[in-house]
Amino acid sequence: MRAKPRGESLSMTGERYRRLWLPRARRGDARAQCNVGASYEFDRPRDGRRAEYWYRKSAEQGGVEAQERLGELLSDTFPGRRGAVRESVKWFRLAAEAGARHAQLCLGFAYFYGEGVRRDRGAALKWYRRAAEQGHEGAMFNLAQMYRRGEGVRQSWPRAISWYRRAARKKHPGAQHWLGRVYGGQEDLPVDHHLAVKWLKLAAAQGDTQSQCDLGVCFHQGDGVRKDLKRAVEMYRAAADQGDTWAMHLLSWCYRDGDRVRRNKSMARYWRRKSGRREKDGQELRK
Repeated sequence: MRAKPRGESLSMTGERYRRLWLPRARRGDARAQCNVGASYEFDRPRDGRRAEYWYRKSAEQGGVEAQERLGELLSDTFPGRRGAVRESVKWFRLAAEAGARHAQLCLGFAYFYGEGVRRDRGAALKWYRRAAEQGHEGAMFNLAQMYRRGEGVRQSWPRAISWYRRAARKKHPGAQHWLGRVYGGQEDLPVDHHLAVKWLKLAAAQGDTQSQCDLGVCFHQGDGVRKDLKRAVEMYRAAADQGDTWAMHLLSWCYRDGDRVRRNKSMARYWRRKSGRREKDGQELRK
């Protein structure tokens, strides 16, 4: 997040903000250049090319935040431009080596997927770990995923769970969801339904659709929580409204069977067709 000048309202318009910083930016002030670039990137009217221009000015003077932002702009806004993704790695590396944790995450991502650089899972692990050690929850989650799948490291559930927990405590919804899966018995590990529900509730409250759906199943079956078909339907609907096809399918069952909703064959067909699944899919969940 860019720094606003002291005493200025956060509601300041983009035009006013730029007018405040442009004189200093034109005189070569690296911080001002980065702030002007951020204003062009995020404030209306937006202008990606001007944002790039000012970020580059600051980055070339060693501005670490500008290097990080320029890397993201090149990889996200101009990915089709020839050489843009490769150049983004250059700026991520400079910022990462200076200790910027988000740049370290981005550099790890580039190495993991081979975007702008040759794929190297060992290098990805190194940069994820550096960002995680600085408290970046996204890097913690990525490390957990690598240990879970054994990508670039020896597969280890204990280490995966340790990193999931660290990320989950920092409110990472993906990590909270995976702890819900682990404790809910979906991964052939010791089951603790109460812990599963705890983590699924936290992730669901952040809008994670898979967690909303899984939490609905817990309420539907009474796993780790008192059986409550009304809450189950609420969770299925919340996930379905965000496009989760499995939640749509489960919601179709509720309308088919009259589970805390009025039995309605038309609505059952509507949700089943929208889900793209067959009616019998997942029937074992109801046994």
